[in-house]
Amino acid sequence: MGRGNDWCILRTGASRTLPLVASLEAAGFDVWSPVQTLTRRRGRTRERVEYAAPIMPTFVFARAIHRDELLRLASLPFSDHPGFSVFRHLGGIPLISDAEVAGARRIEDRCKRAAKQGQRQAFAVGQRVRVTEGAAAGLFGEVVQDGDGKFVIVAFAGINLKIGAWLLGTDAVQKRADAA
Repeated sequence: MGRGNDWCILRTGASRTLPLVASLEAAGFDVWSPVQTLTRRRGRTRERVEYAAPIMPTFVFARAIHRDELLRLASLPFSDHPGFSVFRHLGGIPLISDAEVAGARRIEDRCKRAAKQGQRQAFAVGQRVRVTEGAAAGLFGEVVQDGDGKFVIVAFAGINLKIGAWLLGTDAVQKRADAA
C-alpha cells in the first residue's frame, strides 16, 4: 500500500491527455500531466496562436489514493471521461513518489521559462527596472538605455549590461507581486 502522496500512472491516447486531466480534475481527482505552451500559425495567415500541449503525451499522473475509483472508472464500458487505463507492471500498479514526479515538474518549469524567453517586452528609455530572474535577480537598473524587445541595455551603477528582456520587470509590477 502506498503513501498518501504517491502517484499512479494513467494511460490514454495522445490527443486525449489534456482532456482527461481536465475531466478528472472537474470530477474532484488530484491529477497532473506536464504541459507546455506552443505556438502555431492560424491557417494561411501569419497570425500566431498559443495552445497547450502535453510534454508527455498519453501519460497522466493521479494520486494513488484514488486508485480504486480510477480502476472502476477505467473498466466502465461508457464514461463521462475520455478513455484511459491504469498502468500496470508485472501484475501490479507501480506507485511513483512525489520526488520522482518532481523531475517532470522541473521539465515543465523549464518549458515555461523557455516560452517566456521568446516573448518580446518593451521598456521605455529611462524606465527603472528590476532583474526578476537569473544570477542578477533583485538588482535594480537605473536607466534603460536601449532595447529591441528581446534584449535591453540597462545601467547598473555606471556599468551597462545587455540583459534579456524576459529577465526584467518594472517596479510597478514587482510591487504588485510582492503585495500578493
